Amino acid sequence: MSPLLPAPDLQAIGDCIARVERGERGPRMDAAIMAARGFEVLGAYAGSRRGQFRAVTPFLGFAAPGEPLRLASGRLPGSGLVLPAAPPTLAMLVRGRPSPRRAGAFDWPALATPGGLPALIREGLAAFGGLMPAPTRLVLTAHSGGGSGLVSTLEANAAGGARVDEAHLFDALYGDHTRLLRWAVARHALERAGGAPGALAVLARPNSATEAPVRRLAAGLLAAGVTGPRWRVLLTPAPHNDIPRLYGPALLVDAAAQLPATAQV
Repeated sequence: MSPLLPAPDLQAIGDCIARVERGERGPRMDAAIMAARGFEVLGAYAGSRRGQFRAVTPFLGFAAPGEPLRLASGRLPGSGLVLPAAPPTLAMLVRGRPSPRRAGAFDWPALATPGGLPALIREGLAAFGGLMPAPTRLVLTAHSGGGSGLVSTLEANAAGGARVDEAHLFDALYGDHTRLLRWAVARHALERAGGAPGALAVLARPNSATEAPVRRLAAGLLAAGVTGPRWRVLLTPAPHNDIPRLYGPALLVDAAAQLPATAQV
C-alpha cells in the first residue's frame, strides 16, 4: 500500500513549538495556531497505511506558578505520547489557558463546547495540507490537572460534537467522578449496540487525592455493567509524574494492554 502522506519534519515541528513558547508569531504559524480560540495546535503524524486513522489529543495542564506551560521541553517528554506505527495516528497538542482560579493550572474553554473538538480536528488536519482523511477514532488523554479539561471536553461533546472513543487519565481525576461516569456508560452502550469499541483507562495513586474519586468511579462502572479489559480503573504506586510515561505508550498500542505494577480497583 502506498503511504497516506509523507512523514512530517519533526525537527521543524519542534522548532515551531519552541517559537510559540518564546511568544513568536509568523504568518504560517498564525494559520496553524488557533490562539484566538483559546488553544494552539501542533500536529505530528506517525503511520503510513490506509484504513483506520486515529487522532489523539493529550491535556497537559500544570506548570509551576508563574511559569509558562512549555509543551516541548516541559510536558511532552513525560506525556506518554509515543505514537505507534499502527494504526496511523495524528497527535494534536493543545495549549491551555492559565486558569484564573488556581496559579499554575490551565483550562481549555475553547474545547469545552460542542464545536470545540471538531474545530480542533479540522485545524489539525489542515496543518497537513488537507491530505488527511477524517479520523475514524478519537482518543483523549490527560495527566494531573489536565483531567478537568478532558472531562469538560467529553461532557461538551456528548451534546453533539465529535465522538470520543477512548479516554486515558493518568492520576488526573480529582473531585467529581459523575461526568466521566456518564460518558463511559453512554460510550459503552454504543459499543454494545454494535458501534465501534470504546475504552477507558483511569490510573491513580493510593493514598492520594485521586484515590477516592477513582474508587467512586469504579463502583459506578460496576453498577452500570461497564466492565472488561478495555474499561479499567487501576491503582499504581508509580510517582505522579511518571505515570503517563510508564503506561501511556502501551495504552496507545492497545487499550486492553497488561499494565505492570497496577491493581484493579
